Amino acid sequence: MHNKKLLVMALGAALASQGAMAAGGHDETGNEGADSVVILYGKIYPEIVRPSGKDATPAGAVVSTLATAPTGTSGIIRRNEMESSNSNFGVRGSEKLGGGLRAIFQLETAFSVDSNNSAFAQRDSFVGLTNNAYGTIKLGRMDTPLKKYGDDLAFLGISSGNFVSTSNVLRKTGFGTNSASSFHLRRANVVQYETPTLAGFDAATQYSTDEADTSTRHPHVWSTAVKYEAGPVKISLAHEIHWDLFGGSRNVPTTAMSNFNDQAVRSKDKATQAMLEYRLGVHTFEVDFIQKKYDESATITGRFLSYKNNAYQVAWDARWNGQWRTALEYIKSMKGSCSRVNAVCTTDGLDGSQLQFGVAYYFSKRTYVYAMGALLRNGFSAQYNNSVEQTPAIGEDLDQYAVGINHNF
Repeated sequence: MHNKKLLVMALGAALASQGAMAAGGHDETGNEGADSVVILYGKIYPEIVRPSGKDATPAGAVVSTLATAPTGTSGIIRRNEMESSNSNFGVRGSEKLGGGLRAIFQLETAFSVDSNNSAFAQRDSFVGLTNNAYGTIKLGRMDTPLKKYGDDLAFLGISSGNFVSTSNVLRKTGFGTNSASSFHLRRANVVQYETPTLAGFDAATQYSTDEADTSTRHPHVWSTAVKYEAGPVKISLAHEIHWDLFGGSRNVPTTAMSNFNDQAVRSKDKATQAMLEYRLGVHTFEVDFIQKKYDESATITGRFLSYKNNAYQVAWDARWNGQWRTALEYIKSMKGSCSRVNAVCTTDGLDGSQLQFGVAYYFSKRTYVYAMGALLRNGFSAQYNNSVEQTPAIGEDLDQYAVGINHNF
């Protein structure tokens, strides 16, 4: 009830503001002609999903050291589901402060249009200062630059929080279900600087802390990305480091292998990502490559020491005319390599892939219907998962199909 009251108050304040307006874009600078402006915006895209699983790894099969023991029992129930993905609405605005300086703010809320459990402003929300010559500084909660500067095509414009999100295979590990291994997260307690665009280049650097320091640990994240765009070409490079988040240990199958509760051990997880995008008429092509590495300073025999793997995606988006759009993407993650302290570590079967395809029909620039499917294939030790509601068993393949409608405002 408290969250609902906050929501109503925020909307009421925005609508009552003299500068309030409706807008479908995401330009946080607001109206250049006004001294102060507040904008309401949003994106709603519910869909009906049909998932099914098959070919779980049989019980007793030999799997990777980093995988849990397979049961052979499917974790996916074939059924109809309704999902709203990351449907959201937000309030953003700006105020001119003089000398080319503006104050900016944003409060963005995930909107569960298919249920009644929305919280308030849990998506990118911040306050900051911006200047066209010197750039922008933001404080709050927001996506990392590595997350924002890759996967630029965003499958049919509805990939965020959806089963067609490439991050489920591209930016995670194939073992464990803890999000600590992910390089596709929104961070809290953030300070971020964004450069102005200069000769086609722009960049962003972000620092965030978990506010959970101990005498031996300092959990925090640095994320940096740079992008160049000229004509039909767009290129980006990003790097992110997680200190003391233990993306490896929090996903290993046994506590005996984990260093997470050992205060004498520290972790440093890293990812480097490159993207190339090229537009040719109605077609846009994109290639992404990422290398992830999870390192921990373990010394006790049998404990997790490191895991490293590479992943890539190729994507094709075609806007055939004002009404029809198609998308095709393939994502592949390699099995990688691992090590433990004075013990064997194998990664056989930790590979995974996802093939997805879709079509959209636009009634207007803001409203369209779509149909799509994704075929997720797990190696016999892997547990990649693109389902919102369910979790596949070790080695289980997952097929999902959906139809839905998208509306921006």
